[in-house]
Order: sequence, then C-alpha cells, then structure tokens
Amino acid sequence: MRRILLPLVSALLMLSCKSHQPVVETREVVKTIVVEKDSKNKISDQEKAILTMLHQGCRNFSTAPSYSEKTWEGRLQSRLLELCNGSIFRSSQLGMVIYDITDGKFLFTVNGDHRMRPASCQKLVTVIAALDILGGGYSYVPRIDEAGEGWCWDDKITTQMPYRDRKQWTMTEVLLPIMKESDNRMAESLFWQLSLVGGGKFGDISKVKEQIASVMEKAGIPRESGYRVADGSGLSLYNYITPQMLNALLVYAWFQQDIRANLLPSLPVAGVDGTLKNRMQGTMARNNIFAKTGSVSGISTLSGYANGGNGHVISFCIMNQGVERCSMGRAFQDQVCAALVEE
Repeated sequence: MRRILLPLVSALLMLSCKSHQPVVETREVVKTIVVEKDSKNKISDQEKAILTMLHQGCRNFSTAPSYSEKTWEGRLQSRLLELCNGSIFRSSQLGMVIYDITDGKFLFTVNGDHRMRPASCQKLVTVIAALDILGGGYSYVPRIDEAGEGWCWDDKITTQMPYRDRKQWTMTEVLLPIMKESDNRMAESLFWQLSLVGGGKFGDISKVKEQIASVMEKAGIPRESGYRVADGSGLSLYNYITPQMLNALLVYAWFQQDIRANLLPSLPVAGVDGTLKNRMQGTMARNNIFAKTGSVSGISTLSGYANGGNGHVISFCIMNQGVERCSMGRAFQDQVCAALVEE
C-alpha cells in the first residue's frame, strides 16, 4: 500500500532510502535546459513547454537532470514547469527545491540558491537544531527574556508568557504548538534554550547562532554560505536562507532517528490538522503532505515531506516572495503538492 501513515511506519521508510551524506548544491542556477528528445528526435511536449517559457523570458529554471516523459519523474517535471509558468510569477519570485530522499537526487529546482525570507519555516531551523543538540528527551521551563534581531516594534513578543505556571515542558509538548499551530512564543523559547548549552548565559545570541551553525554544517551547509539566523520564529526581517539549504536540513533530519521521530509527528498534515487543516482537502495530497507553513506580508512558504507518487519519500521547499496576497502563494504550493503525490 503506497499510503504511509506517519509516524507508525516512518522507520520502515528509512530502510528503503539510500544512505548518503546530504549536500547543498552551490552551483549557479542553470540558464539553459537540456531536454531528452524521443527516439525519433521530435520535439516533445516537455520541450515545447520549456521553449514557450524561454520565449517569455523565464530563464532561471533548473530541471537537470532531465527525465523522459514516460517516467513518473518526467511527468512531474512537466507539471511543475507548467505551474511555474503561472501568471503570479510575472510580478513575484519563486524559490523551490524538490528532492527524492529515497533515491538521493534532485528532481526539480527553481532559484534554489537564492537567499529568501523563510517566514515561519524558520521554525524548522530552530526545531531541527534543538532536536540535534538538546535531544528529544530534553525538558525545560519556557522563558523569553530577549528579543530577536530585526523585529518590528509591534512584532515583539512579550515576556508575559502564558506558560509560566508550568514547572516543566517536554520536547513533545513544546514542538506541537510550534509546528502544528506556528506558536511564535514557544519557538522563541526553544531558540534561546540553545544559549544555555555548555553552561552558557541565557540570551547570548552569538552562542545560539554558533549552535545552529554547527548543525547546518552537519547538513552540508558551510558557515560562510550566506544564510542568516536572527530569531527562532521567523518574525524577524533579517532571517535569510535558500531553498536548497532548508531542504538540506530536512534531508539531514530525515536520516537522524531521534530528530525524525520527534519532528514528523509535530508537522501539520495536509487536510488533517494544524495550519494545513483546511488545505488540500479533496485532493490526493490530503494526508500525504507533512510540512511547515510560513506567511508574513508578501511572503508565503511551505517546506516538509511528501509521500511521492513514485512510492518514495520526497522532501521539498517552496518559497513565494513578493506575492500580492499570501493566498496566491498557498494556491501554487497546494498544486505543487498535488503533483508530488500523483501516481
């Protein structure tokens, strides 16, 4: 049965995945696209679509390696190219990476190496780093005495935490509100816990950044690769990361048993719960997309995992920037997710 119920059989999925060291592509976005021709050397429907896009000035698509339209990968690629030619991209930007974790290969990228604001997908950076450093068995009393960098004055999180009456929280109790409901307060409380590692002083943001950088390195992301971490929730205007980097973190998290066991159950499930409860209803993507949403003015993001239509585990990162309405980005993302799970 292709459908995968998480987290009960997530361990079985790992057995089918090739063991490898995930890396981040550092090459520039490919400006030309090589497309396989059929046996009679005729122009395929996929090539027609690409030529149309090139004639319209869309030259920042990287779909290498190219696949035959007779394969699942080829059909997916053709569908994604069609979606990327949508009218919303006449006045907005897209960064997207689709990666086959099972086979260890990129399926599709658009501006994968462009720095963008992740919005609440920054919480994935916070949670993956915290799980890697603190572990799934970590528990603490949530507190916030410090602010992130680059917050607007009305975004600042009050120190009057609604969780003060609790003596201690388990990591599961912390992760569920952070990921399912995108709770900014809890995300910041977890972020600042990293300043205490090794006996550090609470609120030392340089210590937090050092801890996160160490995890980014484990995921194959060099320290001097241009990302910027300013807070734990994604509220800051100073957070920057590329789709490739965020995807690399997801791939790294998948292959770490403790991280995956705690991260997967906390992610919103399409059409079922959390911030994805009302999305992708009535489509094959329902119950087959497990991802973190993000939205601030002009920005809509979605990153996580999919039960691919090829029976594989797919990781993805979609970052829509400069959209007139966040609903436009969400509609595009839902269509991409539907394409990922189609057989």
